[in-house]
Amino acid sequence: MQLSLTYPGLWTVLLLLISNLLLWEEVSSLPNCAIHNGRCFPSMKKMLDLAVNMSQDISKQVFEMFIEFDNQYAQSHQLIKKSLKKCHTSSLHLPKPRIKALKTHPVVILKLVKSLLAAWKVPLYHLVKEMSSLENLPATMLSKAREIEKKNTGLLEGIKSILSQVQNRNYGNEKYTAWSGLASLKSDNEDVRKFAFYNLIRCAGKNALKVETALKIVRCKILKQLLSHFHCIPF
Repeated sequence: MQLSLTYPGLWTVLLLLISNLLLWEEVSSLPNCAIHNGRCFPSMKKMLDLAVNMSQDISKQVFEMFIEFDNQYAQSHQLIKKSLKKCHTSSLHLPKPRIKALKTHPVVILKLVKSLLAAWKVPLYHLVKEMSSLENLPATMLSKAREIEKKNTGLLEGIKSILSQVQNRNYGNEKYTAWSGLASLKSDNEDVRKFAFYNLIRCAGKNALKVETALKIVRCKILKQLLSHFHCIPF
């Protein structure tokens, strides 16, 4: 697997990480790596580490938002007793069992991650936009929703950047799933609206964990191939 000598946006990304913005941006190519046999090892490692770290941060914030929403609304409205709806990204999943996922080509898994992140751009946008309609909304919950939306978009751009470096042929059709929950988020019925938020945040948490797990597998597989001394346990 041949990698190019430079990685667009890496240096800017690292600076943004330090400043806690955590966004990937398209900028001029800046070499920032040690080159061995025509390959740029540290830069790829930094990009993969950054992607994993960002996915972990998203998972943590979604979990915190779900707990906060559950305490604020779910208990008093008995939302848990209602039938949970299927997540719109449920058809996008890692190969099972896990040993099969570990044998899957990293490009295939990266494309899955890209599809998962892309499928959440619209739902997260409306989650933030419609959340202000909730009564007694804690400011911390809205702040977390905004950060999650921003980081999801940033991570998506990062995955596209990584794919541009490691992909050298087509690995099947990419799947994008549509979301149809906007009407429920905007419902005039308070219980319907709150249940829609509850289910959406729950699904966002499941999706975040799926992305985190997938990226840990990718990092393990790619770095093990590039660096003979590298050893990792992805789970």
